[in-house]
Amino acid sequence: MRLGRRAGLTLLAAAVAAGPLSPVSAATSWWTRAPGPQRALQAIASNSDATTLVITAGRAYWLDTRSGKLLGGGSPRGAQFVAAAGSQGLALNSDGALYRLRLPGLAHLLQRLPGEPRGLAISSGSQPVALAATTAGLYLGGLRSGLRRVAGSVPGNPVTAVAPPVSPGQPFALATRLGIELVSVSGRIRSSRGAPHLGDRPVLAEMGDGILLAGDQAGMIYAHYRTGWNPVFQLLPYGGVAGVPRLTAILGVGPDAAYVATSGFGTLLTPDAGFTWYRAAPATPDGRVVALAALGPLYATHPSGLVAAAAPSGLFLHRLQTLPGPPVYAGASQTAEVVGTAAVTVGASVAVILAMWWWERRRRGRQLSV
Repeated sequence: MRLGRRAGLTLLAAAVAAGPLSPVSAATSWWTRAPGPQRALQAIASNSDATTLVITAGRAYWLDTRSGKLLGGGSPRGAQFVAAAGSQGLALNSDGALYRLRLPGLAHLLQRLPGEPRGLAISSGSQPVALAATTAGLYLGGLRSGLRRVAGSVPGNPVTAVAPPVSPGQPFALATRLGIELVSVSGRIRSSRGAPHLGDRPVLAEMGDGILLAGDQAGMIYAHYRTGWNPVFQLLPYGGVAGVPRLTAILGVGPDAAYVATSGFGTLLTPDAGFTWYRAAPATPDGRVVALAALGPLYATHPSGLVAAAAPSGLFLHRLQTLPGPPVYAGASQTAEVVGTAAVTVGASVAVILAMWWWERRRRGRQLSV
C-alpha cells in the first residue's frame, strides 16, 4: 500500500486478546528463550551485533545473547538508559553520570550531565553520534569526546522519549510535552508539524523508510507518513476492569515493519507501517514485555538478525523472517499461468454453449414429434 493511501486511514481497533487474528498469530512460536540464566532486564539496547548493552539489577552490562553471558564488570548502580554501537556504548545513570563501555573492558566515566535523565540514543553509520536528553536540555557528540549541549534545546519543554535514527542521514526523534521534535546529527532542531501530544511515558520509534510511530498511555498509536500524522491503531482493554495495557516500547524492524510491546498483550506486529496489526508475542506468563531491541542488520536492504523482547520472566529472541503471503508468479511461469487460465476459461465457455445448443435442439425435436 502506498503512503498516500495510508494517510487516509481511519482508526483501527483489534481485540487481540480474543484469540488468533490471522495465520500470523502463530508467530508466538517464533520466539525462544535466550540461553543462559533468566535475568530480569530493565532495558536492552539495539545493536548491529548479537552482543549488546542491557540493564539488570540497576547496572549496565554487555550481554552476549548467543550464550547468555554477561561480559565485563558493568557500570555503577543507578543505570537508567543504555545505547550501543558495535563494540562500544553508553550508559546514563539516574544521577546524570554518563559512562562509556567498551567490550570487554570496564565502564569509564565520560562526563556528568545536569538535570534529570530522560533518554539516550546512538545514531547508525560508521561514525555514530550520541544524543542524551535531560531536563536541562539536549547533549550531542561522539562516543569518545563527550557530549555538548545542543543550542536551542529548551529546558521548559522536557523530553519524554528518544528514538534513534535507524538509517544514516535520518534525525533523532524526540517526544516532548509540546509534541515531537526531530534533531539532526549536527544538532539542528525542528518540530514535526501536527504531531500528537503524547503525555507522560510515551513510546516512539523510527522505521527504515522514515516513517515514525508513536504511542501514548491510552493505547493510541499514531504514524507519521509523508502526508502528516494519523491515528492508526487503538489498543483495546485487556479484559474485565483491567483497562488498556500500557505501551512499553516500539521498535522498527525493517523499512516499514515494527513491533509494539505492551504490559498485557506481549508484543504486537505491524508489517506495513500501521495498516494491519497482529499479535506476535513471546510466551510470557503475564503478557508483559518491558523493552525491545534489534540485534543485527535489521534495517539493511535485505534485513536479517534478531528481535529481542525483555520481560520480567527473562529474555526472548526470534530471528527476523518473512510473513506468510500469497505465491508470486514471475517470468515464464507467470505467462504459462495466464495462458492456462485463459485456455480453461475458453474451454469452459465453449462447453456451456455446446450443451445449451444440444439441449435446445433436443427440445425442438420432441415438439415436432408431437
